[in-house]
This record gives sequence, C-alpha cells and structure tokens, in this order.
Amino acid sequence: MDLYFAACQGLGLALAAGVFSGASARRGPLGVLLLIAAMIGGGALFGWSLDQEDHAAWPGFVAGAAAAAFAFVVVRGFAEGVQARAQEGGYAGAMIALAALVLAGISLLLPPVSMLAFAALLWLYFARRQHAARKYEGLRTLR
Repeated sequence: MDLYFAACQGLGLALAAGVFSGASARRGPLGVLLLIAAMIGGGALFGWSLDQEDHAAWPGFVAGAAAAAFAFVVVRGFAEGVQARAQEGGYAGAMIALAALVLAGISLLLPPVSMLAFAALLWLYFARRQHAARKYEGLRTLR
C-alpha cells in the first residue's frame, strides 16, 4: 500500500473516531472528554495506519487529531438537531455510532472511501452553517 492509501485509511479511521464520539451529542465536561478521546484515538489510528506502511507516523498524529475533532464537532451538532426533533429520544445516536463503525470497517477494506466521507462531512458542515445564516435572515431585513 502506498502513502495515499495509508493516508486514506488513516483519515477514515480518524473520522470514524470523531463520528463515534460525536454521536452522543454531549456538551459540557463530558463533551470535552469525548472530544479529547476522539482526538487521541483519531491521531493514534491515523499514525498507526501510516506506520504500518513504513511511513513517518507523526504527521498522522496531527492530521488524525484534526480530522477527528472536525468530525466530532459536525456530528455533535447534527446529532443534537436530530435528537431535538425526535419524539421519544429515538435511536439516532446509536445509528450514527453504527455508521461510524461501518466507516471504520470500509476504510480498512477500501481506503479511498474515506475521501467521500470527508466530503460528506464538509458538505454537512457548510449546509448547516448556510441554514443557520438563513434562519434569521428575515429578522435582519426588518431593521
């Protein structure tokens, strides 16, 4: 496996760590602990993926921690919205966590899929920001 595939595999594993931790939609001290755990896990998994292919692991620690933190923040916001709209608590967090495990498994078997997952998280991030900006647009025009 070359550097590209090792990096894709590491990215997928780091994103999965962030998504898994963010699925609980926790804030406060527990949310901070989950974010730290996601960053440590994502960095370690990305570094491990690079190290398995005889590449330097330290760039993976940094990139994996950043990717896991990004995935955590995006998924936590998404999960909060889903849980707020759920009528009876639902299983949204469990389904998101299951999707994270599936992403990790697919990243091990077919590493470039992680690029699609990263693109989907980027799209979700910008779509949610655009929606939040439009939410109060009518109130700003009344001034």
